[in-house]
Amino acid sequence: SILITAHVQPDGDGVGSMLGLHRFLLAFGKERLGCVMEDPVPQVYRWLPGADAVRTPDQVKETPDLVVMVDASRRARLGKAQRLIDPHTRLITMDHHMDAEPEGDLVFLDTTYAAAGEIVVELFDRAKLPIDRQTAECLYVAIMTDTGCFRYANTNPRTHLLTARLLETGIDVAHISGRLFDSMTYAKFALMVRILTRLRLCEGGRVAWSQVWPHDLDQTGADSEDLNNLINYGRNIEGVQVAVLFRAMDSQTTKISLRSCPAFDASRVASFFGGGGHPGAAAAVLPMPLEQA
Repeated sequence: SILITAHVQPDGDGVGSMLGLHRFLLAFGKERLGCVMEDPVPQVYRWLPGADAVRTPDQVKETPDLVVMVDASRRARLGKAQRLIDPHTRLITMDHHMDAEPEGDLVFLDTTYAAAGEIVVELFDRAKLPIDRQTAECLYVAIMTDTGCFRYANTNPRTHLLTARLLETGIDVAHISGRLFDSMTYAKFALMVRILTRLRLCEGGRVAWSQVWPHDLDQTGADSEDLNNLINYGRNIEGVQVAVLFRAMDSQTTKISLRSCPAFDASRVASFFGGGGHPGAAAAVLPMPLEQA
């Protein structure tokens, strides 16, 4: 029996690569398998094939023989889903984030991949299995979101070659992009207004930062996934090299999200505070009030 899982507060790569790997194992002939995550699939990705079958850890009653962790390299990143890994469960890790001490009985970690979804595409090729259109949708979302629509510095020739494989299945890239980027709820718009109104510059205009509080989400009707990528607007200001969003999770916990230019390694800052990510996008959770953070 196999369970596939991804990190808490999943992004497009976490969800897309997990669903793509699920379809790979089905094509490979596996039957006793499923997907599980601590958090629900974000609304923006719930249309992906298989997203409606993703379970929470509480819905899983039996300990699996094998857990495959994608887009993460530490059990702690799985949240409550990590309790499904007991001493007798084998753990396979597939990730592309920098980590000096990844966990797992079998670890494939390569930071040259722009997204975990790229690794799954290559699995299909190595196994000589065809990629159908539904699988391609999942993996296209994984790659497109983690490369910022192929704008980030992690985009490389292999990224485009593997993406071309997905486009050959006939997926509607304009439709997919429209669903992900061309619309937002009014709640998210109202939350964005608050964050941008509070935006400040420092360090001679090289750093932009803003903050968000729990009451902002309550009053606008937004939820956590509505925060995704809002800090990018700070990074888009001319001259800004680093943008930071400070989010008060509660009175004693603050999450920092960073976006940076190629000359600044955001992952080093996040790692210093116990977090991680990519050179251009990283995050960490600090055990302190927002004002102190």
